[in-house]
Amino acid sequence: MMDPKVCIIILNWNGKELLKDCLSSIFKLTDYPNYKVIVVDNGSTDGSVEFVRRNFKKVDILSLDRNYGFSKGNNIGIRYALKKYKPKYVLLLNNDTEIIQRDWLKKLVETAESDEKIGIVGPKLIYPDGTLQHYGLLHLSNLIFPHYIERRPYTNFNMVQRAVLATNGACFMVRTKVIKRYNLFYDEIFAPASYEDIDYFWRLFKLGFVIIQRYDVEIVHKLSLSWNKQVEDFRFWLISRNHFIFLLKHFKRFLLIGILSRFITCIFDKKDERPISLKNIVVRRKFYKKIFILIKALFDAIRIYYFNELL
Repeated sequence: MMDPKVCIIILNWNGKELLKDCLSSIFKLTDYPNYKVIVVDNGSTDGSVEFVRRNFKKVDILSLDRNYGFSKGNNIGIRYALKKYKPKYVLLLNNDTEIIQRDWLKKLVETAESDEKIGIVGPKLIYPDGTLQHYGLLHLSNLIFPHYIERRPYTNFNMVQRAVLATNGACFMVRTKVIKRYNLFYDEIFAPASYEDIDYFWRLFKLGFVIIQRYDVEIVHKLSLSWNKQVEDFRFWLISRNHFIFLLKHFKRFLLIGILSRFITCIFDKKDERPISLKNIVVRRKFYKKIFILIKALFDAIRIYYFNELL
């Protein structure tokens, strides 16, 4: 059987050192024979474009004139891949990931090829220290409410794969037939970033396609190092705003509950990495500041969703 074409799209913004590890690991370890890597550079100023052109000749690089954000940057890469290479699958991969096993792509394709109803396949993400980072969202409550990802040993998961409501946006492979037939691109209303992947998975799920998380494929994710460069208050505002936009799009009847849950997380926090319990909850310092940010996020979400006022 022919190995179907896979285009791997990596979005980058001032992540030259991250790209070095990510691209090196792909070309060193991937034993799947039919793939193409495309780097979409969001207006980097750290020499990322020159670095890739000099050291990774096989990579197509799209050098954008400015930072278009996560959603639009990836959409540009997807459209480029579909037009130039006509792949059967597109794999979106964060630049802060690292491949650690040779058959990673072969196994993802193997799962997707097993059933036409499978629209997306994602791997298991682990932290650099080997603990489990993301195992897929299984319940509607995970989509509606803010949730914590608990760190736990990945050895606790001995299943090969299972169907989920959402995998992780740091690495997933999507069937291009679904993209073209349903115009399934990232919704740029979530720009610059956050919740566009959850929205993407939910839209595909509502179309009747299956999302599979494959646990015997492990990829290291250094967890949003570029994202962490952003100011904490800005991150909190953006995540909250986009959470409200997601609820307005898909779960209006749960909007009030979602708002209340966000307010609760403004006031209370976990003491440490242990699971949430009464003994592991503490009142945040200066929580009133976060409440003001949250109110702004709610009004901004309403303006964007109802009046298309992108901020």
